[in-house]
Amino acid sequence: QAEDEIAAVSMAIGSSYSGRVAVTGSSGPGLSLKSEAIGWAVMAEMPLVMIDVQRAGPSTGMATSMEQSDLNIACFGAHGDAPRVVIAPANVEDCFYTAIEAVNIARKYSVPVIILTDQAISTRIEAFPMPDLEKVVQDISPTFETQKEFEPYDLDAVDGITNHKPPGTRVESGKYPVITGLEHDEMGHPTSSPVLHTKMQAKRRRKLQKLASELTCPEVYGPDEGNVLLIGWGSTQGSMRESVERARKAGDSISCLTMRHIMPMPNGLENIFDGFHHVYVVETNDEGLNGYGQLCGLLRAKFCDPKIEGINKTDGLTWRESDILKREQEKLEAAQN
Repeated sequence: QAEDEIAAVSMAIGSSYSGRVAVTGSSGPGLSLKSEAIGWAVMAEMPLVMIDVQRAGPSTGMATSMEQSDLNIACFGAHGDAPRVVIAPANVEDCFYTAIEAVNIARKYSVPVIILTDQAISTRIEAFPMPDLEKVVQDISPTFETQKEFEPYDLDAVDGITNHKPPGTRVESGKYPVITGLEHDEMGHPTSSPVLHTKMQAKRRRKLQKLASELTCPEVYGPDEGNVLLIGWGSTQGSMRESVERARKAGDSISCLTMRHIMPMPNGLENIFDGFHHVYVVETNDEGLNGYGQLCGLLRAKFCDPKIEGINKTDGLTWRESDILKREQEKLEAAQN
């Protein structure tokens, strides 16, 4: 038990530097406090897994009520351009496998990964098939193989992906790298070179663009084409699917999908959206100044498609299928007027 949130994330980063990917967790206020250290991990390209169990905010807010209002800080919570990975599991079983995925991504891409869940999932009891531990358990012990030369920030690395070697690894050249939160050259030495800063920013960006190209698009629950597509993330999955089943029995043309990979998003989502006349993003957060929630804002920014609209609420309660369908019908009626 660390003395505070800043110490916790710093200890986790130190563990990752030593060769063992570490996990730290909190809720929204804790993520705010951890943000500076997360920015350091982005700059140093240090693997890290951070879990945020969202609750209603801001500040202490409603500490025992659910909300999905930490998406923006999870994606952008650090000064400067600080790309990181954000994954939102949809249920208890998904949390188990997402944790494994998060560690693997953090190690492969040398990047912080934030697992964004919420109070509705964290307090839920849910049965799922026993995992095959022989398949999912991995040996991720650090290796200390001697290196002839080693540059932890090699600009010629394929897709910008490089990895650190744990302290104690012998480098035959005698040139050992430095780890710092300052902008740096390929050996980690601090620099203010405009050329190197531009190249390093591109390196940190390109590796997540590579990750996006490897992600699988989420499956559509229902037909691949129709009138309405509901999009959600996290704990909205169950309510959305029940809404789709109920509406389709009544003859409506409606489907849904749940997004797990929020930052970066998988390539090809626009091809799914093209199959529907209306795309409504169901979230438990405020509609904001522009009339749509946080995931909806990311989707509109990425695809510049005005048919992507938000369905939002902030009462601290999970969505009921009747509420989703009522709001969906209100949206359709407004579109016809």
